Amino acid sequence: MRWKQQYEVLHEHLMELPGVTDVHPPRAQVRVTICRDHLLLPWRYAKRGDVDMRDVRPGSDLSRLIRDLLILFGPEPSHREVPLPLMPLTPEEERDRSALREAIEKLAPRPSVLLVGFACNSDAGLLRVSWGEAALIGNRELEWGHVEDLPLPGRRVGS
Repeated sequence: MRWKQQYEVLHEHLMELPGVTDVHPPRAQVRVTICRDHLLLPWRYAKRGDVDMRDVRPGSDLSRLIRDLLILFGPEPSHREVPLPLMPLTPEEERDRSALREAIEKLAPRPSVLLVGFACNSDAGLLRVSWGEAALIGNRELEWGHVEDLPLPGRRVGS
């Protein structure tokens, strides 16, 4: 249930800001927060605060919804693996994303994708929060653009 709660907590934390809304993508069990024309996708990338999200290779903790939205609306990677001729598509490549694409493309202006990465654990709570743009490469790697660490909620900058 943690994966579902992270979407709810993010939305609750930001919903008082001007221009914050949400969208409930088709077949998704969560609503995705939209802020300043960006889809904000929460991702718990670590259990320790000394880990930078750019150093993590995503595994199963990067949900199918996040992967699909990165493929459809994330930045283009600087390189792509060229498929071999006559090689069958992987199940991930074969997936029909048309309903998701249509739902998001109805939004005006069309939003881009930002990952909101966070490190936390049950003992210490929230340890680190960052956000950034990333392209998904081959369903296993993230190629990072701009990334920024954010202040933790309830803590003043510099403390």
